[in-house]
Amino acid sequence: MRHLIALAFLATFACAPDAERASQKQAVGDEVNVVNGLMAAFNDHDAAKMREFWHENVTWIEVTGNQSSVVTSSANQLHDELVAYFETYPKVSSSLSEIAVNGTFVSAVETPIWEQDGERKSQSSIVVYEIVDAKVKRFWYYPPQ
Repeated sequence: MRHLIALAFLATFACAPDAERASQKQAVGDEVNVVNGLMAAFNDHDAAKMREFWHENVTWIEVTGNQSSVVTSSANQLHDELVAYFETYPKVSSSLSEIAVNGTFVSAVETPIWEQDGERKSQSSIVVYEIVDAKVKRFWYYPPQ
């Protein structure tokens, strides 16, 4: 009888939503490969290589509170901004965690680390990338924490 109770318990636990969530694997696929390639080029400070991962009319959108605003709306503009950014922060690097995929959208927590006035700094933001034709079409950054 104890074996039946134990089996019933294990069967219930194995089918529970928590067990399903615990067994979820890291996100993979073509969309994630695009985002990981973009991040690798960022960490190499290679704005030209990053450009290979963007649509020509890529749009960067900042989301704050109940508003959003377009920061850049072209590959040329984004490239030039990143060149200036890498000059200002020559030791910046970034990583992605909690990557999830929903169709053509990839979300993650991005955590850059940089030096400013001799002090090491870091912050994290949620970012959502829209991947179209194996390139980033749009991306949204949410307020840093």
